[in-house]
Amino acid sequence: MRWLGIDAGGTKTAFATYDETLTQLDRFELPTSHYAQAGFDGMEAVLAEGIARAEAAGLLGEQYGIGIGMCGYGEGTTSTARIEQIVAKVAGAHPYALVNDVESAWAAGLNLADGIVIIAGTGSIAYGVHGERSLRCGGWDYELGDEGSGGWLGKELLRAFSRQCDGRDPAGPLRSLVRQELELADDFDIIAFAQEHMANRSRISALAPLVSKAAAAGDASAQRILERAATEEAEMVAAIVLGIFDEPDNQAAGSIPVTYVGGTFKAGEAILGPLGAALPRYCRLIAPLHEPELGACLILQKRLGLSL
Repeated sequence: MRWLGIDAGGTKTAFATYDETLTQLDRFELPTSHYAQAGFDGMEAVLAEGIARAEAAGLLGEQYGIGIGMCGYGEGTTSTARIEQIVAKVAGAHPYALVNDVESAWAAGLNLADGIVIIAGTGSIAYGVHGERSLRCGGWDYELGDEGSGGWLGKELLRAFSRQCDGRDPAGPLRSLVRQELELADDFDIIAFAQEHMANRSRISALAPLVSKAAAAGDASAQRILERAATEEAEMVAAIVLGIFDEPDNQAAGSIPVTYVGGTFKAGEAILGPLGAALPRYCRLIAPLHEPELGACLILQKRLGLSL
């Protein structure tokens, strides 16, 4: 049996085709299918288009399974029921696994092994598994939380810009980068930008790379933002360890693997370094073993008793 893996995040929806040995044969991206941004009709349209495109490529064959890691799934009774209806419709007669994208990221990042994954893309959330127990932390959305995410970084960038403009913090590369990116004729024009765009998570998340760029240029404010992001992410990990790992203080140093996925981590060592240092001593930070699109396929394989 071949496999179609779908990573439906807040920024994009990635589709990947795998053969019987889970070797990736094809991959493409479509816009986000997150219902809060695309609507439920938009979600169905993106999923249906992606599945049809994957089938048309001729690599799936007639018998294939679908693994879907869906941002926002399981986060509200009404929305969950609607998502399940849509996925059942677009999957048709094919076996499928529908899970939250953080569960799919865990499966891919740790190959279904015990441990914890952090997602920090447009939003942020962490998820851990220990034996039969699992626990998630964070994921309270853009308005309430999502600390360490692209949306959070974008908001912190704008706050840091205002502080550099009025002298509360020393002016650095961050100030000039924001001016250039937003084409501000006057520093106070940032107020109009915020009034128009602050509620748009995708627009604010798109500013997140400026934090990394400013940090790389030596901006102290940007470096502190990344360090705070790492601290927030480490706090989610610590909460999960306390929740599902027995007597965590007695765990051997570095015994719990922690992996990561999402655009925030494109900052590289500027965030991975502080994150590794902020994790509890019994955790160790490791690179993900597989790409996120594969995760829900691994879960489906296990459910079907077909694990390699």
